[in-house]
Amino acid sequence: MGNMEFALNLLLAGVVIVFFVLILLIIIIMIYGKIVQTVQNRSKNKNTEKAVKKAEEPNTFTAVAAPKAAPAADGTVPGEVVAVIAAAVCSLYGDKPVRIKSVKRSRGSGSAWRNAGLFENTKPF
Repeated sequence: MGNMEFALNLLLAGVVIVFFVLILLIIIIMIYGKIVQTVQNRSKNKNTEKAVKKAEEPNTFTAVAAPKAAPAADGTVPGEVVAVIAAAVCSLYGDKPVRIKSVKRSRGSGSAWRNAGLFENTKPF
């Protein structure tokens, strides 16, 4: 009978220790998640403040007449699309001088399943 009591005590102690460690790990992971979330929120707030300050500054962009639209049948990119890409690049780099060397159509980006997999595996936390 002594061996059976010892075995039951040992089993009970093992189960209690395992569950205690699991609960401790859950608490540690939750604390780590809160820390990461607060750091990300701080960086978002800083980025938002910078964007607001930048938006309040007057823009010094000069208007340029868009080139005439080229027909899309010959494989070239229409002029309106080039103008939109140039405006996006200009707004991205701000006051830095930028030169767009060429604009080409991209090849087919693959199947929808491939794109969904790429998006799922490369999205930020």
